[in-house]
Amino acid sequence: MTKNRPTNKKTEKVKKEDLPSKNTILKILAGDFLTKNGSRQNWKIILFLVGLAFISITSSHWVDKKVVRINELQESVEDLKSQYTDKHRDLMRMQLETEVISKTEMYGLKIPDKQPYYIVEEVEEVQSIDE
Repeated sequence: MTKNRPTNKKTEKVKKEDLPSKNTILKILAGDFLTKNGSRQNWKIILFLVGLAFISITSSHWVDKKVVRINELQESVEDLKSQYTDKHRDLMRMQLETEVISKTEMYGLKIPDKQPYYIVEEVEEVQSIDE
C-alpha cells in the first residue's frame, strides 16, 4: 500500500531555487558579480580581502626574517660560549704553580727557600700645627 502524498508546488519551487545552478557558477567565473548593479559592495569586500592578504604576506615575511636572525644569534652565542670555555681553560692552566714556575725561570726568578718576612717600621705621629 503506497500512500499518495500531495505535492506542494511552492516547496518544490523553493528547493529548486536554493540549489546553485551551472549558470550561476559560470556567472561567478565570468565576473558578473563585479559589473552588475550593487557591485560596489562586492568591490569593497574584494579590496578589503586583498588588503588582508597583503598584510598577512608581509607579516609572514617579517616573521621569517626575525626567525633567521634569531637562529644566527643563537649560533653566535654558542660560538662565543665555546670560545669562553677555551679561554677559561687556558687561564686556569696558566694559573697553576708549575706553569708559573716554568714561565718565570727564563727571567731568572725562582721560588725562595726561605719564607718571606715583613719589615715593620713604626711611624712617629706628627703633631698638629695648632699646638
